[in-house]
Amino acid sequence: MNSFPLAVFGPRIGKLSETFISRHMEDLLPGGTTVIVRNMEPYLKHQDIGFPYLLLGGADLHWHWFYRSIIEFLRLDMLSPARREVKSFFKNHHTQVVLSEYLDLSLRWLDLAQKMGIRFYAHAHGYDVSYILRKPIMRYRYLRLERADGIITMSEYSRKKLMGIGLSGKNIHVIPYGVNVPDEPLVRPGGDVIRCLAVGRMVAKKAPLLTLEAFRLALTDNPTLRLDYIGHGDLFNEVSRFVKDHSLENIVTLHGAQANSYVQEFMKRADIFIQHSKTDPLSGDEEGLPVGILEAMSNSLPVVSTRHAGIPEAVIQNATGYLSDEGDIKGMAANIIKLAGNTELRGRFGQSAWERAKQYFSWEKEKSALLNLLDL
Repeated sequence: MNSFPLAVFGPRIGKLSETFISRHMEDLLPGGTTVIVRNMEPYLKHQDIGFPYLLLGGADLHWHWFYRSIIEFLRLDMLSPARREVKSFFKNHHTQVVLSEYLDLSLRWLDLAQKMGIRFYAHAHGYDVSYILRKPIMRYRYLRLERADGIITMSEYSRKKLMGIGLSGKNIHVIPYGVNVPDEPLVRPGGDVIRCLAVGRMVAKKAPLLTLEAFRLALTDNPTLRLDYIGHGDLFNEVSRFVKDHSLENIVTLHGAQANSYVQEFMKRADIFIQHSKTDPLSGDEEGLPVGILEAMSNSLPVVSTRHAGIPEAVIQNATGYLSDEGDIKGMAANIIKLAGNTELRGRFGQSAWERAKQYFSWEKEKSALLNLLDL
């Protein structure tokens, strides 16, 4: 059997909102990668995936984090069929290094990989360094990752959070997400209509209702504004009601969940990207470094967002966009108004956003950094 030096663990294959993980599976080491997941999106089940994969499925990976903790503490996990499957999969494909997505899921496979002499890197994302990190038992368990060959995270903000629970930081590497960045910036001529764009799952940490309310306030000052919102999620019905209740049906278009190619077309048509990210007050869930914002910057779009998680590490205030505090709807609306009324300002911010994306947030830069770290 051919050698596939890299194995990527992930929750699933093909989820539209996890483009950063799909990219690791598909493009990090083409022809040399295997993938191990618990499920795949239904639309992929009759397609050629393009890499060898192991689909664990069933209840074996669907345990609640608390029960996984007890099972692992009692070493019962050593007997699991999934563990035996993964061990055989590693042997058959001559795995040399593991890139495991999400820290909480990585804990299950760290010992197995190291016992087999396989280097192990755990990749943090927003969910597992916010929501999961609030649980005392998980903060304790995360300390085991000190033994990993490396922990990869997307921002200095999340690196500091991990060090705050007692990890030394010696094996924590900040590698921001990367996106496709065009060779040249896009130039947008001014028009009679100013198109705003929001992209993301409609969940509490992306605060779609606050984004809409800020847009609605800006609209009262500038009636030429229009909004395309691409995404779906738990709050979609509330968002739909908001649009209807405020008679915005001819102003705001809800596109639902769409493939990235669809998103890119609207990135090119838009004038301003808006996103009111905030910490979920109930769960504590936070963003990592939102890929939608990075893609907007790569498409020469000025960004109007919030001082939340890793966003200020990407969006530079008064240079590539405007940031307001979480929950400051009036501040966000004022920032939209400033950009909407000034074509030259939008162009200047967009140019700077493209330059920053090119320098720090390209897929080529992320790929090079990951391959160098993984010694591939």
